[in-house]
Amino acid sequence: MFKINKIMNGRAGKNNGGDVRSILDALNKSQAVISFDMDGMILDANDNFLTTVGYSLAEVKGKHHSMLVEPEYKKSQEYKEFWQSLRAGEYQAAQYKRIGKDGKEVWLRATYNPVLGSDGRVVKVVKYATEITAHIMQNADYAGQVVAIGKAQAVISFDLDGMVLDANDNFLEAVGYSIAEIKGKHHSMFVEPEYKQSQDYKQFWQSLHAGEYQAAQYKRIGKGGKEVWLQASYNPILDPNGKVFKIVKYATDITAQKIQNADYIGQIEAISKAQAVISFDLDGMILDANDNFLETLGYNLTEVKGKHHRMFVEPEYGQSQEYKQFWQSLRAGEYQAAQYKRLGKGGKEVWLQASYNPILGPDGKVFKVVKYATDITKRVTTRLETERVGKLVDKNLDKILRAVGDANTKSATASDASNETLETVQAVALATEEFQVASNEIARSMETSRSEVERAMSETINADNSTQKLSNAAMEMNKIVVVIQEIASQINLLALNATIESARAGDAGKGFAVVASEVKALANQVGDATTQINSEITNMQDISTDVVKRLSGIKSAVEMVESSVTTVASAVEEQAVTTQSITSNMQAASVAVGNINTNLGSISEAINSANEHAEEGTELYRSLNM
Repeated sequence: MFKINKIMNGRAGKNNGGDVRSILDALNKSQAVISFDMDGMILDANDNFLTTVGYSLAEVKGKHHSMLVEPEYKKSQEYKEFWQSLRAGEYQAAQYKRIGKDGKEVWLRATYNPVLGSDGRVVKVVKYATEITAHIMQNADYAGQVVAIGKAQAVISFDLDGMVLDANDNFLEAVGYSIAEIKGKHHSMFVEPEYKQSQDYKQFWQSLHAGEYQAAQYKRIGKGGKEVWLQASYNPILDPNGKVFKIVKYATDITAQKIQNADYIGQIEAISKAQAVISFDLDGMILDANDNFLETLGYNLTEVKGKHHRMFVEPEYGQSQEYKQFWQSLRAGEYQAAQYKRLGKGGKEVWLQASYNPILGPDGKVFKVVKYATDITKRVTTRLETERVGKLVDKNLDKILRAVGDANTKSATASDASNETLETVQAVALATEEFQVASNEIARSMETSRSEVERAMSETINADNSTQKLSNAAMEMNKIVVVIQEIASQINLLALNATIESARAGDAGKGFAVVASEVKALANQVGDATTQINSEITNMQDISTDVVKRLSGIKSAVEMVESSVTTVASAVEEQAVTTQSITSNMQAASVAVGNINTNLGSISEAINSANEHAEEGTELYRSLNM
């Protein structure tokens, strides 16, 4: 512009006005042009300028240049010196912030050109400008972003050899160095020795030299060897010719996050090893499942991936409102945990202790659901069986308690009856002892009977003497005597039989009645014979009468004694045996009943104890079952 002014001022007199005019027309078409007098008053402005600031010519002509600057700048010493320089003929060029109509901000790359008169003095100032508002705003945006990035991120720059040019405080704080400790040092100071010597590291810098952007998570070594993890990008910066002239690295320290993520990953891997894990999208479609889950349900991954969760539930539940609400709650981010009954391959019943965990994305919205589960089928089956058995036990315990109560009642009754029995046995034993005394008395009576038998025997001897006399007298009546002797012999035989029968008879001589009948018949025969010989034996009547009387007395005595002795002897013998047996049995019974009574007492105590233990068992079982 200064050269143009010289042309305009130096060649006017040489008739080069046509060239100058052509140059000015070209400038007027491509640039915003405005002219001022020496006091800064606006003389003229072309359409480019007026369009740029939004005014019409009438709105600016005759107004001072200061209408186009900010009020603070207008009052400043700097602004005064600006115009003083122009009046002194000093050329001004820069990027200027100006204020257009309605206060709009306009940026101009402009030159203020003092125009000299024929006398060499400045007569006016012409400004040629190009609007760079968009460019300035873009640069400001870039600069603002860079500043903002510098505040939020760790920033370090390198030359193409990898030498550190600069670093901001965030980077220095992350690695623990000061700027003096790293400036001019190579980037390799931040990497592990093995990586520094590797082909990967060389290739890394070769890619940056070639203008290739690099971004990843990088492990770096800070001061003192501390491990630092950075989420970083290495950005090749191009010059106006498109060539890389430096590298700027923007980084975020993610060490804590990396450690936390490693912890999370470790925990998740540990959980995955120990538990059954499956994930779903928000529609309930299966995304993935680990081996534990697949093994528990009996499927492989291809059989479940892409299928709906409904495949694991009973058909009725899968169609229920409750199931729909279950998934609505998960989509709403509500955690679900319980014991769930699920169906595995082939319809096998599986019980899981599980949690359904809505997973939130960076925007805080649920984007999937992860289920962690433990197979508790055996435990639930055992619990259900225990509950079933428990109900039976509870029922049976009630029966046992009732039975024990009934047994306790019966035991008490038996104990009372035993006491009564004991008293009765004791009374019987006493009666038996009294009976023993009576038996002794009977024995004494038997002794008396024996004496009577001896007396009878003496009478029999006397009768025998008398009979001998009769025998001597009757010798003369041989025939009759023979008859009488035969009859007497039969009578004696019958008498002997009667004696024998009487000895055998224990029922008071049942057989003796028969013998007596026969004796009666024979006696009749003797009577007849006696009649026949009545005349021959008159002289013997007295003796016979005496004999008959004596024999009759002997017979009656013998019969009575024999009957009594036989009966009593048998009875005494049986009574003695029976009495002895009864006595022994009564003593044994007394002891046994005493033992029974004692045992019934023990049984009663045992039943009471069993009752207490049954009640305790019931309470214990019910407490365990709760």
